[in-house]
Amino acid sequence: MKILHNDYFQLGVRLIMGGLFLYAGLGKIGSPIDFASQIYNYKLLPSQMIGLLAVVIPWLEVLAGGALFLGLQAKGGAFTISGLLALFIAVLVISAVRGLDVECGCFSGIERRVGFLAVFEDMVMLAGGLYLVFFDRVVLSPYKFLIPSPNHERT
Repeated sequence: MKILHNDYFQLGVRLIMGGLFLYAGLGKIGSPIDFASQIYNYKLLPSQMIGLLAVVIPWLEVLAGGALFLGLQAKGGAFTISGLLALFIAVLVISAVRGLDVECGCFSGIERRVGFLAVFEDMVMLAGGLYLVFFDRVVLSPYKFLIPSPNHERT
């Protein structure tokens, strides 16, 4: 499929995925207590780990989202986001099977409950992340417009 190799399509996917994860991470960084509470509601982890994860996960989301958005270390950002999404999907599936009816904690200010709709949405995002890992050539990128190329001769 020709669209998979289209530079503009790749840029669009990168900007959307990067923007989503910047938004998600920044919202959690702004309210770590709320995010820790949402992690606790899943009842999957020992309480000693919850605070650490409530701080680390949002920063991973912001750094990886920023990498995608700028096109700087985009493969690493896409790989990180794909890994996070695989983890989120596993947690959502386990929680849905267990019958938990809790706020997923994905995006601040957006009501999103644990369930198979959230799993489907995360699977779509995972497809986007994996697409970027395997196909994105990072030809078009905001970063490349901000920083001049070392190969560019000045006259």
